[in-house]
Amino acid sequence: MKNFKEIAIITMLLMVLIYFTIINSNNTPSEQISSVSSGDKKTNITEQFTKAYVSRIIDGDTIEVTIDSKKYKVRFIGIDCPEYTSKIEYYGKESTKYTSSILINTYIFLEKDVSEADQYGRLLRYVWLEVPISNSINEIKTKMFNGILVVNGYASAVTYPPDIKYFEEFKELAADARNTNMGLWNK
Repeated sequence: MKNFKEIAIITMLLMVLIYFTIINSNNTPSEQISSVSSGDKKTNITEQFTKAYVSRIIDGDTIEVTIDSKKYKVRFIGIDCPEYTSKIEYYGKESTKYTSSILINTYIFLEKDVSEADQYGRLLRYVWLEVPISNSINEIKTKMFNGILVVNGYASAVTYPPDIKYFEEFKELAADARNTNMGLWNK
């Protein structure tokens, strides 16, 4: 009788494990998440992030990532880098090289705002180098790649509602970059 109970318990545990494996394997990129919380009351956040591998750089603000063996193009939200694809703009080459030097062949954490994708089918995301503890301006300019591009003058802040979660912070970082003649502001 004791062996029967042990077998029944093991069987139930295996069934639960299989169930959760199946449930998690059918998620879309925005559903493949891990919860992160901050205990800081001033900047208390519970955000959702998707871990992704950067497999290709398209230009300064667009990359290709791999999530669970599927490839997706990702357009960074809230910023605009000068073009360096079919159209070449001032500082586009530098912006693309910088993005490549930091992101290629690394793991990143994607954060969705409101929109899933743009008119070209690219995922719209904030790109974090590591999961933040808070959404402070310091974390945005040191851990969020969108913010890093802006503060170093590789991108300008732009807004495309409804995806405006960090726009005020990006405007502040862009003003700092302009005031110190960083990157594209050093004409």
